[in-house]
Amino acid sequence: MRARTIRARLLILLTGAALALTACGGGGGGTGSGGGGGSLAAINLSGSTFTVGSKEFTEQLVLGQIALQALAATGATVEDRTGISGTTNVRTALTSEQIDMYWEYTGTGWTVHLKHEASQAPSGSEAVYQAVAAEDLQTNHIVWLSPAPANNTYAIATAQGRGDQLGVRNLSDYARLANENPAEASLCAATEFLTRDDGWPGVEQAYGFTLPKANVAEMDLGIIYTQVPTGQQCKFGEVFATDGRIAANKLEIVSDDKNFFVPYNVAMTVREDVANKNPQLAQVFDPIAAKLTTEVLRGLNEQVDVNGQTAEEVAKQFLSDNGFTS
Repeated sequence: MRARTIRARLLILLTGAALALTACGGGGGGTGSGGGGGSLAAINLSGSTFTVGSKEFTEQLVLGQIALQALAATGATVEDRTGISGTTNVRTALTSEQIDMYWEYTGTGWTVHLKHEASQAPSGSEAVYQAVAAEDLQTNHIVWLSPAPANNTYAIATAQGRGDQLGVRNLSDYARLANENPAEASLCAATEFLTRDDGWPGVEQAYGFTLPKANVAEMDLGIIYTQVPTGQQCKFGEVFATDGRIAANKLEIVSDDKNFFVPYNVAMTVREDVANKNPQLAQVFDPIAAKLTTEVLRGLNEQVDVNGQTAEEVAKQFLSDNGFTS
């Protein structure tokens, strides 16, 4: 076990060395090259089979399709288990060997999987990633490959101009409004955000307010982006920073002036046994992660949620545009 742990740590900490390795005999021991063109074709994972999972919302579906298509380009056989509802369920699928990998967020790793308080998170994206990667490997035998620059942190948004009308420029202002006039601070949010310590309960604690339940509307995340602009059910709503619907629905983010929300950089998480058998997975996913900035991810989400493309189409175009496939 000690030797396997060392190898997995090297996979995380020495990404540059992993990228320098030549593609030779991944998991199934095949020696042919991946199909098609692009940089992924030079990596050989033929003979290997991977089951890829994801959560159910747009960004995760796109990322899941990117993973499936990237692995297929190396010659691997892939099984699609994307679209699992809920963070706990997809994580359980990983640890119970129903899936081999999925994209997860460092902030979720810190608060949900490792059960730390959001307020206790290290300062800065890199420090959070390193802490999560080390502890999750040691405790749960989960390897975190290199994180993307994209930070899909939680945020509270309102309609453009409404914050000025209500005197809310940051969450401290919002807390004051919630205490003085809770109807004007009404919130739309999804179930998970309302129950997670790094979500609404933590926001209320950090900023010193309690919004009455009568002023909180629980709904699917996708509906929030259309409800907040009208102000009928809620004047504020939970959003994700990388969601393309923020701009499309003319919303603006309320500044988190106390920096409550921890960084949520996305990274591929893989079971340790799978990562050790297939060290080339770092070659596959680390360069992809490097291309996923907040702006890029927001654009990918917008193509699905606003322009009506499928997650499969968006993933295919992303891989092609960045030279991973032809």
